Amino acid sequence: MMFKSILIANRGEIARRIIKSARRLGIKTYAVYSEADKHSMHTKEADVAVCIGQAESKKSYLNIKKIIEVAVENKIEAIHPGYGFLSENYLFAKKVEASGVKFIGPSWKSIKAMGNKNNAKEIISSANIPLVNGFLVDKEKAVENKNKAKEIGFPVIAKAAAGGGGKGMRVVYCESDLQDSIEAVTREAQSSFKDDEVIIEKYIKGGKHIEIQIARDNHGNCIHLFERDCSSQRRYQKVLEEAPSLSIPESTKIRMYKAAIDIANKIDYRSLGTIEFIVDVQSHKGELPFFFLEMNTRLQVEHPITEEILGMDLVELQINIAAGKKLDTNNDKLIPKGHAIEARIYAEDPKNDFLPSPGFIQALNLPKLGRFDFGVRSGDYVSTFYDPMLGKIIVHANDRDEARTRLIDCLEELKVQGIETNTDFLSYILSSEIFKKDIIQITDLDDLAIKFKKLLPNPTDIVAATLVILNVEAQFKNKMWRLWGTGSANILLKHQEKSYAIKVNSKDGRKLQLDFADKLFLVENVFSSKKNISFEVNQRLISFDFQAKDKILNLYREGIKFVFENITNIYQSNEVDVQESKIVAPITGSIAKILIKNGQMVSKDEEVVFIEAMKMEYKLVALKSGKVSGLKNKKGDLIEKGETLLEIE
Repeated sequence: MMFKSILIANRGEIARRIIKSARRLGIKTYAVYSEADKHSMHTKEADVAVCIGQAESKKSYLNIKKIIEVAVENKIEAIHPGYGFLSENYLFAKKVEASGVKFIGPSWKSIKAMGNKNNAKEIISSANIPLVNGFLVDKEKAVENKNKAKEIGFPVIAKAAAGGGGKGMRVVYCESDLQDSIEAVTREAQSSFKDDEVIIEKYIKGGKHIEIQIARDNHGNCIHLFERDCSSQRRYQKVLEEAPSLSIPESTKIRMYKAAIDIANKIDYRSLGTIEFIVDVQSHKGELPFFFLEMNTRLQVEHPITEEILGMDLVELQINIAAGKKLDTNNDKLIPKGHAIEARIYAEDPKNDFLPSPGFIQALNLPKLGRFDFGVRSGDYVSTFYDPMLGKIIVHANDRDEARTRLIDCLEELKVQGIETNTDFLSYILSSEIFKKDIIQITDLDDLAIKFKKLLPNPTDIVAATLVILNVEAQFKNKMWRLWGTGSANILLKHQEKSYAIKVNSKDGRKLQLDFADKLFLVENVFSSKKNISFEVNQRLISFDFQAKDKILNLYREGIKFVFENITNIYQSNEVDVQESKIVAPITGSIAKILIKNGQMVSKDEEVVFIEAMKMEYKLVALKSGKVSGLKNKKGDLIEKGETLLEIE
């Protein structure tokens, strides 16, 4: 019998997604929210919304006792955990079941069996499924850990044994870095998953990350729902996903389908689940070897692309299984159609080491075409307390290249003001040759990220930026073409660490001459609105979108965003020295670790402080050698972006 009511133990985009399917099934929905999410979209869309605590996750979305109390007090029949937070916490599932409320997911025993990567490998090893060589770290035996790692052979990868989502991973290339990497992963694992166990595995460079979606009901029926290619990852976190995978031979896929179903049957799994494999494509042709990575005992972030190619609702399927319905085991009826790609939109700054970008969303304008699973809207505040993902854009087309180009168009149309996002980086990936040719492997995005960061504007970008400055800044705009007068100006722009000096002259008011980099650019027919500027340069018509506020200009070209700072008349020669003397928080977050103390001598590039924000850890180093002073913070202290943490004399 179908549930009459469901509590959604989550927030944002996934909470909205579950509400949508539940409403279609005629199920009353209850949302829970933290004080920080009081005005969020999921609280407005649910039938009932209940506050469960403060902004910090451990006081709200990770508060098992409070969530179950809300369900019991309101006589709610089932709880859907979404993904993240408590979705793979076996104690939560166990306590939900003990309370008499149905858990929309697998049994707590299945979650426990697969929740720890080391335990999972032991179970899988008896099913004749290939595994990557590795071991569980004993933190009291550093020498033994090094010896075991040497036996495996460097490079190795240190992983959090618990959790998923690509968090808590470090590649270790040499013996001397092993202990520091284990300690870093331990901190991230404890922070993200409340479990500090770490495993070491042989590092397989590159390869394809392929996951198999399975569904198994309470009656022992199990089917696969084909595969997703999740190889587009930065630092082992998925950025783009697509289905189906066109780079893996069908025979290899069939072997992985069987392996995934065998795993589900072995642990008597009951719900939707995903089995992840790494496929070694570098040194093999034809039949490709694959290795078990982990099982995610929950709904995946990337589930929409499977929905798009199969024309089905996976959340509805998950609810139906929990309600006791039988699966149709005829896989032949399921025929994937076309190609789907999903892009994750994060509040982060790709050109500033992908640091989180919390703050108010001044405006959010979605494209006209595509599927948009978003958890935020204009006016919402992006908090440091939660994951930085704003939402997802999903496109479905007849073939891969059509889906790719449509997604680029969507990203160019998407406008987010007030915070930084990764949209320009996503467009850059989609336009890259390795993505076009479908040869992208797990570590390739890290190289692309480095190249992307170094992208410099071309001369036409400089011309456009100068014209915007002339048009929007009060000190210039009345001198130039707006009054069709004559005039001149010297503009100094900064992009990343490079400065551009531009001389501007207007003799007849209708034509401008820009002189920089030993070249002359003749500009005419300039038309500007609040967000767009078009002009002719050297008899070529060009158009740019832009956002200008104070001294900062965001200029957009083919999905790439260039951030210029107008430093005309404000540049200080001692600016670099000042910045080198101070260690300033680049983000809002909390102190994870302090490695120095006042009065201590440090060397240039020496690690001094670690900051934690949006479930990630960031390292700060000394920009020069000297003596530490002004350190007032301690571990656990909350800090604001721009706050001076210490000085180096």
